[in-house]
Amino acid sequence: MQPVSLANISIEELAAAYRQRRLSPVDVVGESLKLLEQLNPALNAYYLVDREGALDAARKSEARWYRNAPHSLLDGMPTSVKDALPSIGWPSYRGSVACQDAPPPIADAPAIARLREAGAIFLGKTTMPDFGILASGYSSKHGVTRNPRAPQHNSGGSSSGAAAAVAAGLDVVGIGTDIVGSIRLPASFCGLFGFKPSQGRVPYYPPNDPSLTAGPITRSVADAAIMMNVITKPDVRDYTALAYVPCDYRASIDASIPQKRIGFLQTFDFGLTSNDDVVRLARGAAVLLEQSGHDLREITCTFSEFDLAQAELYYKTRCFTEFMTMPEERREAATVIRDWTKAVERNSARDLFVAMNAMRGLRERVMELFQSIDYLLLPTVHIPPFEAELPAPGDLFGPWANTFLFNITGQPSSSVPCGVTSEGLPVGVQIVGQRFDDVGVLQLSQTVERIIRPCEYRQQIGIM
Repeated sequence: MQPVSLANISIEELAAAYRQRRLSPVDVVGESLKLLEQLNPALNAYYLVDREGALDAARKSEARWYRNAPHSLLDGMPTSVKDALPSIGWPSYRGSVACQDAPPPIADAPAIARLREAGAIFLGKTTMPDFGILASGYSSKHGVTRNPRAPQHNSGGSSSGAAAAVAAGLDVVGIGTDIVGSIRLPASFCGLFGFKPSQGRVPYYPPNDPSLTAGPITRSVADAAIMMNVITKPDVRDYTALAYVPCDYRASIDASIPQKRIGFLQTFDFGLTSNDDVVRLARGAAVLLEQSGHDLREITCTFSEFDLAQAELYYKTRCFTEFMTMPEERREAATVIRDWTKAVERNSARDLFVAMNAMRGLRERVMELFQSIDYLLLPTVHIPPFEAELPAPGDLFGPWANTFLFNITGQPSSSVPCGVTSEGLPVGVQIVGQRFDDVGVLQLSQTVERIIRPCEYRQQIGIM
């Protein structure tokens, strides 16, 4: 086998190597497992590794490529299953010691089922913070997941292990889930591309929240588009999913984009205080789009801390409701979530109804922005990666302020690497599109990816 590093190879490059028999899925998966053994003790991206299962799947993939009959371009690609996503036979803890005794699932989540059918090879399961509500790699069950770009810093959450595994070159691609920003935030922190599809575009089961979806975490827009070709396929279990319309996302992103109205928003004025480097780099991406022919407009849309508190109350109530189904002794061990949700015990149904009405108002004001623009650009997160051991940089819900709004509106949004801070920490710019314009967001994301000189950027963050 030729030497291969999964840290700088694309799906299409690896598939071509399989097709030409320059590389074998068995050898690639073997190398990935070897690297995982070396890096994971310090990185803590995986909590379960199925070495024999992965190698068996790799042998079957190799046989398909030798017959020139792969299931898809993803056939033989090493990847993982996020702890939040059910997968047959493997335990899911949702990142929390409170869920320690949860029985293994008996069925795959829709996105996992589609990836398995496509021939993707699951090395095991990756970590996440408690109940997916922390914007960090801190977990009462799994411990601390570190950022491969800067090990003393946070990988971000809640798709912490999935992002860390892709950034470290353990996996070619990753699959995350996003209810407040859990794909985009770790993508930003780890210097990756993350895509939250339109609500309902990717089937999800059980469809337990109108803000929750699954989506790709990858090193390029093209890789994410290839994943979208697979994970958007229908699943009868999700009755809330959008009607399936066949679309070749990979081919679509190469189409030329006519001039678009691009809004740039520095801050919503709630959540954490914006870091100057983060704002500068995000604005730089917007300016590059203007220089390439798009109509750039400065946008203001301010919200109050009361608005943020109402959204936090909704998400806190959701987390508390699930948390309270767990055994008391387990709940006491999950101290961060225990303490964060404790105040909800005193809230009434009226409090929750007021919060949900406030969120409706937030949704309407965000949608008003898009009457005068086609796409919105803003920092994915106010701040660069913070210290690895912290559950949050002070305010637990604050890091989500730039992302959760687009979960409640259901709009497609991405995080595209746009540079590094003066300390060398990765920063992402978020691109938000009109509802259901997944192709447009991917197209504009690829434009940004190309014009910010990705090779220079990749060298800066140490993956070339």
